[in-house]
Amino acid sequence: MQIWAVAGGKGGTGKSLIANGLALGLAERGLQVILVDADYGGPNQHSYCGIRKPATNLGQFFEERRPLEELAVDTGVPGLRLVPGNLNTASTDSITWSQKQKLFRHLRLLRADHVVLDLGAGTQYDTLDTFLLADVKVGVILPDPLAIENFYLFLKNLKFRQLGNLLSQAGLKERAKEIWKQRQDYGIHDAREFVQHLRSLSAGFAESLDQQQERMFLQVVLNQVREFSQVELGLAVKSSVQKYLQIDSAFAGYLRYDKDLWQHFSQEQPALRSSGSFTLRYAMEGVLSSILDHPRRGEGVAHGRTG
Repeated sequence: MQIWAVAGGKGGTGKSLIANGLALGLAERGLQVILVDADYGGPNQHSYCGIRKPATNLGQFFEERRPLEELAVDTGVPGLRLVPGNLNTASTDSITWSQKQKLFRHLRLLRADHVVLDLGAGTQYDTLDTFLLADVKVGVILPDPLAIENFYLFLKNLKFRQLGNLLSQAGLKERAKEIWKQRQDYGIHDAREFVQHLRSLSAGFAESLDQQQERMFLQVVLNQVREFSQVELGLAVKSSVQKYLQIDSAFAGYLRYDKDLWQHFSQEQPALRSSGSFTLRYAMEGVLSSILDHPRRGEGVAHGRTG
Protein backbone atom coordinates (compact mmCIF):
# COMPACT_ATOMS: atom_id res chain seq x y z
CA MET A 1 0.00 0.00 0.00
CA GLN A 2 1.28 3.46 -0.87
CA ILE A 3 0.49 6.82 0.65
CA TRP A 4 0.34 9.71 -1.82
CA ALA A 5 0.52 13.34 -0.66
CA VAL A 6 -0.44 16.36 -2.76
CA ALA A 7 0.73 19.83 -1.71
CA GLY A 8 1.46 23.29 -3.10
CA GLY A 9 3.33 26.36 -1.98
CA LYS A 10 0.23 28.58 -1.89
CA GLY A 11 -3.52 28.35 -1.94
CA GLY A 12 -5.42 28.35 -5.21
CA THR A 13 -3.03 26.13 -7.17
CA GLY A 14 -5.65 23.42 -7.62
CA LYS A 15 -4.02 20.79 -5.42
CA SER A 16 -7.44 19.58 -4.24
CA LEU A 17 -8.46 19.07 -7.87
CA ILE A 18 -5.24 17.14 -8.55
CA ALA A 19 -5.62 15.00 -5.42
CA ASN A 20 -9.21 14.21 -6.34
CA GLY A 21 -8.28 13.38 -9.93
CA LEU A 22 -5.44 11.07 -8.89
CA ALA A 23 -7.65 9.23 -6.40
CA LEU A 24 -10.46 8.89 -8.94
CA GLY A 25 -8.07 7.68 -11.63
CA LEU A 26 -6.56 5.03 -9.35
CA ALA A 27 -10.04 3.79 -8.41
CA GLU A 28 -11.07 3.61 -12.07
CA ARG A 29 -8.11 1.29 -12.62
CA GLY A 30 -9.75 -1.20 -10.28
CA LEU A 31 -7.80 -0.27 -7.15
CA GLN A 32 -9.13 0.31 -3.66
CA VAL A 33 -8.44 3.97 -2.80
CA ILE A 34 -9.11 6.17 0.22
CA LEU A 35 -8.90 9.93 -0.26
CA VAL A 36 -8.11 11.82 2.96
CA ASP A 37 -8.82 15.55 3.22
CA ALA A 38 -5.95 16.72 5.41
CA ASP A 39 -6.30 20.39 4.45
CA TYR A 40 -7.17 21.53 7.96
CA GLY A 41 -7.53 25.19 6.99
CA GLY A 42 -9.95 24.71 4.10
CA PRO A 43 -11.24 21.16 3.56
CA ASN A 44 -13.27 20.84 0.36
CA GLN A 45 -12.85 17.28 -0.91
CA HIS A 46 -16.43 16.48 0.08
CA SER A 47 -17.55 19.07 -2.51
CA TYR A 48 -15.33 17.55 -5.19
CA CYS A 49 -16.88 14.17 -4.35
CA GLY A 50 -20.45 15.48 -4.51
CA ILE A 51 -21.11 15.03 -0.77
CA ARG A 52 -23.00 17.93 0.78
CA LYS A 53 -22.77 17.24 4.51
CA PRO A 54 -20.41 14.38 5.40
CA ALA A 55 -21.39 12.53 8.56
CA THR A 56 -17.78 12.00 9.66
CA ASN A 57 -14.50 13.92 9.51
CA LEU A 58 -10.78 13.52 10.21
CA GLY A 59 -11.05 15.56 13.39
CA GLN A 60 -12.87 12.66 15.04
CA PHE A 61 -9.74 10.56 14.70
CA PHE A 62 -7.80 13.00 16.89
CA GLU A 63 -10.56 14.20 19.21
CA GLU A 64 -12.67 11.06 19.67
CA ARG A 65 -10.05 8.43 18.77
CA ARG A 66 -12.35 6.87 16.23
CA PRO A 67 -10.70 4.42 13.79
CA LEU A 68 -9.98 5.88 10.36
CA GLU A 69 -11.78 2.96 8.75
CA GLU A 70 -15.01 4.10 10.42
CA LEU A 71 -14.56 7.66 9.14
CA ALA A 72 -14.26 6.71 5.45
CA VAL A 73 -17.51 7.34 3.57
CA ASP A 74 -18.66 6.05 0.20
CA THR A 75 -18.29 8.47 -2.73
CA GLY A 76 -20.48 6.62 -5.21
CA VAL A 77 -17.39 5.72 -7.25
CA PRO A 78 -16.55 1.99 -7.01
CA GLY A 79 -13.32 1.55 -5.07
CA LEU A 80 -13.11 5.16 -3.83
CA ARG A 81 -13.88 6.25 -0.28
CA LEU A 82 -13.33 9.63 1.41
CA VAL A 83 -12.23 10.65 4.90
CA PRO A 84 -13.65 14.21 4.93
CA GLY A 85 -11.82 17.13 6.51
CA ASN A 86 -12.97 18.81 9.68
CA LEU A 87 -15.11 21.78 8.68
CA ASN A 88 -15.31 23.00 12.28
CA THR A 89 -11.64 23.90 12.76
CA ALA A 90 -9.03 25.93 10.93
CA SER A 91 -6.09 25.12 13.19
CA THR A 92 -3.80 22.18 13.85
CA ASP A 93 -1.99 23.70 16.83
CA SER A 94 -3.24 20.92 19.09
CA ILE A 95 -1.99 18.12 16.84
CA THR A 96 1.37 16.91 18.12
CA TRP A 97 4.20 15.14 16.30
CA SER A 98 3.30 11.86 18.04
CA GLN A 99 -0.31 12.22 16.84
CA LYS A 100 0.90 12.72 13.29
CA GLN A 101 3.03 9.60 13.59
CA LYS A 102 -0.01 7.76 14.93
CA LEU A 103 -2.06 9.02 11.97
CA PHE A 104 0.45 7.56 9.53
CA ARG A 105 0.52 4.25 11.34
CA HIS A 106 -3.26 4.06 11.07
CA LEU A 107 -3.23 5.18 7.43
CA ARG A 108 -1.08 2.16 6.61
CA LEU A 109 -3.60 -0.10 8.33
CA LEU A 110 -6.45 1.02 6.07
CA ARG A 111 -7.93 -1.56 3.71
CA ALA A 112 -6.78 0.09 0.51
CA ASP A 113 -4.20 -0.16 -2.24
CA HIS A 114 -3.54 3.58 -2.17
CA VAL A 115 -4.27 6.44 0.22
CA VAL A 116 -4.24 9.93 -1.30
CA LEU A 117 -3.77 12.90 1.06
CA ASP A 118 -4.89 16.40 0.12
CA LEU A 119 -2.66 18.64 2.25
CA GLY A 120 -3.04 22.28 3.19
CA ALA A 121 -1.14 25.09 1.49
CA GLY A 122 1.83 26.83 3.08
CA THR A 123 4.79 25.72 5.17
CA GLN A 124 3.18 24.76 8.48
CA TYR A 125 4.94 21.91 10.23
CA ASP A 126 1.93 19.59 9.98
CA THR A 127 1.99 19.95 6.18
CA LEU A 128 5.77 19.54 5.89
CA ASP A 129 5.92 16.53 8.22
CA THR A 130 3.06 14.76 6.46
CA PHE A 131 4.56 15.41 3.03
CA LEU A 132 7.92 14.02 4.16
CA LEU A 133 6.31 10.79 5.38
CA ALA A 134 4.46 10.07 2.12
CA ASP A 135 5.62 7.45 -0.39
CA VAL A 136 4.56 9.47 -3.46
CA LYS A 137 5.05 13.24 -3.23
CA VAL A 138 3.15 15.44 -5.70
CA GLY A 139 3.78 19.19 -5.88
CA VAL A 140 1.29 21.42 -7.73
CA ILE A 141 2.35 24.72 -9.32
CA LEU A 142 0.82 27.38 -11.56
CA PRO A 143 2.47 29.20 -14.50
CA ASP A 144 2.69 32.24 -12.28
CA PRO A 145 5.86 33.83 -10.76
CA LEU A 146 4.36 34.17 -7.27
CA ALA A 147 3.12 30.57 -7.25
CA ILE A 148 6.52 29.29 -8.35
CA GLU A 149 8.31 31.44 -5.77
CA ASN A 150 6.05 30.05 -3.05
CA PHE A 151 6.69 26.53 -4.30
CA TYR A 152 10.46 27.00 -3.97
CA LEU A 153 9.91 28.40 -0.48
CA PHE A 154 7.83 25.34 0.39
CA LEU A 155 10.60 23.01 -0.80
CA LYS A 156 13.33 24.95 1.05
CA ASN A 157 11.34 24.71 4.27
CA LEU A 158 10.77 21.04 3.54
CA LYS A 159 14.51 20.44 3.29
CA PHE A 160 15.22 22.34 6.52
CA ARG A 161 12.43 20.49 8.32
CA GLN A 162 13.82 17.17 7.14
CA LEU A 163 17.32 18.13 8.29
CA GLY A 164 16.07 19.32 11.67
CA ASN A 165 14.13 16.12 12.29
CA LEU A 166 17.15 13.96 11.45
CA LEU A 167 19.48 16.04 13.63
CA SER A 168 17.06 15.70 16.56
CA GLN A 169 16.86 11.93 16.10
CA ALA A 170 20.68 11.71 16.00
CA GLY A 171 21.09 13.96 19.05
CA LEU A 172 23.04 16.50 17.00
CA LYS A 173 20.67 19.45 16.91
CA GLU A 174 22.44 21.60 19.51
CA ARG A 175 25.83 20.71 18.07
CA ALA A 176 24.61 21.75 14.62
CA LYS A 177 23.42 25.11 15.97
CA GLU A 178 26.85 25.83 17.44
CA ILE A 179 28.60 24.88 14.21
CA TRP A 180 26.34 27.16 12.20
CA LYS A 181 27.01 30.07 14.55
CA GLN A 182 30.75 29.52 14.14
CA ARG A 183 30.58 28.49 10.48
CA GLN A 184 33.31 30.91 9.40
CA ASP A 185 35.75 29.20 11.76
CA TYR A 186 34.86 25.87 10.14
CA GLY A 187 35.24 27.25 6.61
CA ILE A 188 31.52 26.83 5.90
CA HIS A 189 30.15 29.29 3.32
CA ASP A 190 26.68 27.96 2.47
CA ALA A 191 24.02 25.43 3.43
CA ARG A 192 25.47 22.72 1.21
CA GLU A 193 28.88 22.89 2.92
CA PHE A 194 27.12 22.97 6.28
CA VAL A 195 25.31 19.70 5.53
CA GLN A 196 28.53 18.11 4.27
CA HIS A 197 30.23 19.00 7.54
CA LEU A 198 27.36 17.55 9.55
CA ARG A 199 27.65 14.30 7.61
CA SER A 200 31.21 13.93 8.85
CA LEU A 201 30.09 14.07 12.49
CA SER A 202 28.15 10.83 12.49
CA ALA A 203 28.03 7.84 10.15
CA GLY A 204 24.54 7.06 11.42
CA PHE A 205 23.30 10.57 10.64
CA ALA A 206 24.87 10.42 7.17
CA GLU A 207 23.16 7.09 6.48
CA SER A 208 19.78 8.39 7.66
CA LEU A 209 20.19 11.49 5.51
CA ASP A 210 20.96 9.35 2.45
CA GLN A 211 17.89 7.23 3.09
CA GLN A 212 15.65 10.27 3.39
CA GLN A 213 17.15 11.83 0.28
CA GLU A 214 16.30 8.67 -1.62
CA ARG A 215 12.68 9.02 -0.48
CA MET A 216 12.60 12.70 -1.44
CA PHE A 217 11.44 12.24 -5.02
CA LEU A 218 9.04 14.89 -6.27
CA GLN A 219 6.38 14.68 -8.98
CA VAL A 220 5.71 18.20 -10.36
CA VAL A 221 2.29 18.95 -11.87
CA LEU A 222 1.59 22.22 -13.69
CA ASN A 223 -2.02 23.41 -13.44
CA GLN A 224 -4.10 26.08 -15.22
CA VAL A 225 -2.01 26.26 -18.39
CA ARG A 226 -3.49 28.85 -20.76
CA GLU A 227 -1.05 28.53 -23.65
CA PHE A 228 1.34 25.79 -24.69
CA SER A 229 4.47 27.92 -24.21
CA GLN A 230 3.80 27.89 -20.46
CA VAL A 231 4.44 24.14 -20.33
CA GLU A 232 8.16 24.89 -20.47
CA LEU A 233 7.83 26.36 -16.96
CA GLY A 234 7.06 22.90 -15.60
CA LEU A 235 10.26 21.53 -17.08
CA ALA A 236 12.24 24.55 -15.86
CA VAL A 237 10.96 24.14 -12.30
CA LYS A 238 11.80 20.45 -12.34
CA SER A 239 15.37 21.22 -13.47
CA SER A 240 15.83 24.04 -10.92
CA VAL A 241 14.57 21.87 -8.08
CA GLN A 242 17.18 19.27 -8.91
CA LYS A 243 20.02 21.76 -9.49
CA TYR A 244 19.57 24.17 -6.58
CA LEU A 245 17.74 22.11 -3.95
CA GLN A 246 19.15 18.67 -4.78
CA ILE A 247 15.67 17.17 -4.88
CA ASP A 248 15.29 14.48 -7.50
CA SER A 249 12.12 15.16 -9.44
CA ALA A 250 10.02 14.52 -12.52
CA PHE A 251 7.61 16.67 -14.51
CA ALA A 252 4.46 14.56 -14.42
CA GLY A 253 2.41 16.73 -16.78
CA TYR A 254 0.00 19.62 -16.99
CA LEU A 255 -3.70 20.55 -17.00
CA ARG A 256 -5.20 23.35 -19.05
CA TYR A 257 -7.13 26.19 -17.45
CA ASP A 258 -10.86 25.41 -17.26
CA LYS A 259 -12.98 28.53 -16.81
CA ASP A 260 -16.08 26.36 -16.38
CA LEU A 261 -14.70 24.18 -13.57
CA TRP A 262 -17.22 25.54 -11.05
CA GLN A 263 -20.06 24.22 -13.19
CA HIS A 264 -18.89 20.63 -12.64
CA PHE A 265 -19.82 20.70 -8.96
CA SER A 266 -23.13 19.18 -7.92
CA GLN A 267 -24.57 17.26 -5.01
CA GLU A 268 -25.13 14.12 -7.06
CA GLN A 269 -21.73 13.02 -8.37
CA PRO A 270 -18.00 13.81 -8.17
CA ALA A 271 -17.04 16.96 -10.10
CA LEU A 272 -14.64 15.09 -12.38
CA ARG A 273 -17.37 12.64 -13.35
CA SER A 274 -19.67 15.26 -14.84
CA SER A 275 -20.13 15.31 -18.60
CA GLY A 276 -18.39 18.67 -18.93
CA SER A 277 -15.18 17.56 -17.22
CA PHE A 278 -14.02 15.12 -19.93
CA THR A 279 -11.02 17.26 -20.92
CA LEU A 280 -9.82 17.56 -17.32
CA ARG A 281 -10.24 13.84 -16.69
CA TYR A 282 -8.31 12.99 -19.85
CA ALA A 283 -5.48 15.30 -18.78
CA MET A 284 -5.47 13.79 -15.28
CA GLU A 285 -5.14 10.32 -16.79
CA GLY A 286 -1.96 11.50 -18.52
CA VAL A 287 -0.56 12.86 -15.25
CA LEU A 288 -1.45 9.68 -13.36
CA SER A 289 0.09 7.46 -16.03
CA SER A 290 3.31 9.47 -15.87
CA ILE A 291 3.54 9.06 -12.09
CA LEU A 292 2.83 5.34 -12.24
CA ASP A 293 5.24 4.78 -15.15
CA HIS A 294 8.06 6.73 -13.54
CA PRO A 295 7.53 6.42 -9.78
CA ARG A 296 11.14 7.14 -8.84
CA ARG A 297 13.43 8.54 -11.49
CA GLY A 298 10.98 9.93 -14.01
CA GLU A 299 13.39 9.91 -16.98
CA GLY A 300 10.48 10.24 -19.42
CA VAL A 301 8.01 13.08 -19.54
CA ALA A 302 4.35 12.35 -20.20
CA HIS A 303 2.33 15.54 -20.56
CA GLY A 304 -1.27 15.72 -19.40
CA ARG A 305 -3.49 15.09 -22.38
CA THR A 306 -6.12 17.66 -23.24
CA GLY A 307 -8.15 16.00 -25.99
